[in-house]
Amino acid sequence: MKKALTIFLILLLVFNSNAQDNPDEQYMDAYIVIADTSQNYFELRQQMLALSKKLSAKIDTMGRGFNEEKNLICLPEDDEDEIYAGEYYLRRYPSEALSLEYFTYYSDEETNEKTIALFTIITEDKKEAEKNLIEVSKYSENAFIIKSRLYMGCMH
Repeated sequence: MKKALTIFLILLLVFNSNAQDNPDEQYMDAYIVIADTSQNYFELRQQMLALSKKLSAKIDTMGRGFNEEKNLICLPEDDEDEIYAGEYYLRRYPSEALSLEYFTYYSDEETNEKTIALFTIITEDKKEAEKNLIEVSKYSENAFIIKSRLYMGCMH
């Protein structure tokens, strides 16, 4: 039993050191389809609601809303996640749900930090993103794809 525990601990140490040695494993190259961008949350939200119906796509706010006092998309002040309560928490995982995100977190492009993007998909598959773009472009002439490097590690 002691020998098995020792081997387990050694393997755990090796795994953890390898994960720390290769930080690229904590990132994902993603293709994101953006239907439109705006600095006006309410206009883009209306566009998202309409697009949701046209595409029969779900909307996932991740519990975030718009705080007018802060002029910020954010979690509620009393959110159970004390670290991010009252703050913007970005979407990071593959998703086919529509959402409103701050463009600057996903692109190296010079833009106003308050520019909001209407996401329609986050995927690792470029062809899937291109297919989604074709569908979204039927309803939004401003739609485009960006390639982004998303951090997948712990945010706490």
